[in-house]
Amino acid sequence: MEQHTRFMSRLALAAGLIAVPLASGTALAQTATTHPVTPQAMGRSMPAANVSRTTLAKAGKAMRQVMAINQSYGAKMSATTDPAAKAQIIAAAKQKAVAAISAQGLTVSQYNQVLASAQSNPAVRQQLLSTAGATANN
Repeated sequence: MEQHTRFMSRLALAAGLIAVPLASGTALAQTATTHPVTPQAMGRSMPAANVSRTTLAKAGKAMRQVMAINQSYGAKMSATTDPAAKAQIIAAAKQKAVAAISAQGLTVSQYNQVLASAQSNPAVRQQLLSTAGATANN
């Protein structure tokens, strides 16, 4: 259970930039805890059988990059109290996250579908974490 909780935290962090509306004033760092990523929140989940190894590899690489973006911009969010500056930081972070996902040859929808599949399928989850450079034990 603890492994699943840790994974869900990383998953929420990785998807937080994409799942939260741009107009949101919440800090990126808070996104992972206040807006959990669920298949219902992201639309229909891609069945595990339809997630190819190539797609999982691309999503894992994108997830690693999105997590780094989220950490970097989360620190910037924490450093400001100006709502206009926060909105600009969120917009820049989302733009970078979308670019990171697109650079892997995925759409945001495809990326979100893989993350949703990983929530419900331990095999997909482990492969995604492995590709992202994490383990279920971290």
